[in-house]
Amino acid sequence: MSKITYPQPALRAVFFDGPQPDRNHDGDEIPVWVVYVGDEEGIPVDQVYTCLSFGCAERLAQRIADDRGIELIADAMPA
Repeated sequence: MSKITYPQPALRAVFFDGPQPDRNHDGDEIPVWVVYVGDEEGIPVDQVYTCLSFGCAERLAQRIADDRGIELIADAMPA
């Protein structure tokens, strides 16, 4: 019996964006940054990581891009 394979979305890049508004446990508004691997349309194809600091998100995005050998698209700014 042959194995059925389904086309996988083409991984385009690691996306690093933010700050975006979010809420902490007390309900206060805080900035967050998101990092994810997206397809050619920028849609996440796996887990989306939410970081509380620009520096942590930047390092995570760079590490993922280096590990997977794909482009890093950084649209983020410090808060």
